[in-house]
Amino acid sequence: MARRRASVLVILAAALAGLILCASTINRRPSTAGSILRSSNAGDQNRRHLLSTLNLAQFVDPKSVSTRTDAPLEKRSAERPREQFMPVDHDTRSKCQIIYILGVEGATHHGFVPIVEALARNQVDPDTGLEYVVDTEPKSLKAGLFGWFSNGRIKKWGFEAIPEVDDPAFVQTVVRESCPDDGRKHVMIEWASFPSGQADDRRSYRVKRQHVWLTMTPDEIANTDEALQHPTNMNAFYQSYSPYVDIKFVVLHRPFLETIASHHEWDGGPEIHSNVIRGFMLMLRRFLDTHLYDLVNGSRLWSLVCVERIMAKNYDSEHDVKVARKRVLSYLTEFLRWPDGDCPHCFDEWRESTKNPEDVLGEENTKLLREHMTYLEGVWPPPGEEGIVEQQCDI
Repeated sequence: MARRRASVLVILAAALAGLILCASTINRRPSTAGSILRSSNAGDQNRRHLLSTLNLAQFVDPKSVSTRTDAPLEKRSAERPREQFMPVDHDTRSKCQIIYILGVEGATHHGFVPIVEALARNQVDPDTGLEYVVDTEPKSLKAGLFGWFSNGRIKKWGFEAIPEVDDPAFVQTVVRESCPDDGRKHVMIEWASFPSGQADDRRSYRVKRQHVWLTMTPDEIANTDEALQHPTNMNAFYQSYSPYVDIKFVVLHRPFLETIASHHEWDGGPEIHSNVIRGFMLMLRRFLDTHLYDLVNGSRLWSLVCVERIMAKNYDSEHDVKVARKRVLSYLTEFLRWPDGDCPHCFDEWRESTKNPEDVLGEENTKLLREHMTYLEGVWPPPGEEGIVEQQCDI
């Protein structure tokens, strides 16, 4: 009887161990970023928590994300991330922030950057009582992202050739130079557009604007390795800098006709320029769709600004303009996790174009570009947050 009882106990113990092992295996099964992003049942808080625990290397090249069903089959890049997500330096992240004003050429970067700069200079660190250190021309960061100053800063730092965006030693040098340990919070505002510069640009971009894009469709442009690297590789930038820097993307959208009209003579004329711009809109959307939340703290990684929502010409009264702009600044302050959204002088340098884009483009080009706009439905602009009127943009 004792022997039978012992046998039964052994069997029960083995069964229990098997159940525990099975449960452990299920719980440890890795979830992909894509499956979490597609989940419609999980709540926002749960989804953000799950995303914040993912290893950043699980996000693949943005070219693998398709946003249009009629786009040609895209090639999958065989290149894997340089290395796994580096250990997070929370002390550095708390004092070092990069605000990237993300948008295509012609999206009014020059007009919007002074608004963000004024808002940043209005901030005081509640822990130290010191004002933020704000840099709208962060040269060390530009060297890191674009490969600029190859014969100056980069060589001074001991690099004979221009390192890749995600070179670990290069990244740490850029962060150290950009955010010195002086007890103050440093905010860098970068705003290079997509695309940037010219094919014969004297600045040492790793990959410059390509002549061949003038012969391509938007889908073809978005699928080229050169476009993915120009003006920088966004995926590599975010993956390599996130452990050390708090990164936020402010996505800038200007009405499409105005965007094209602002540089209508570039790329040989409005039609080809539109192809180039739409190619980069598609590429940027793929990046944004795969980078919704910060993988360190789970906060929102990007926020949309509709330029038409801050333009006085779109309102009936000065009061309505002030209210709309104040709301935009309030949302932006909350998104950036800054303490003070009160900024009475943020729009002092803001200037609006009085030109009618249809007059600039002409009737024939306007008709063609309106056809191009149908391509952008569901692609650009990216969706704003639900319930926020100022983030609902028209194409």
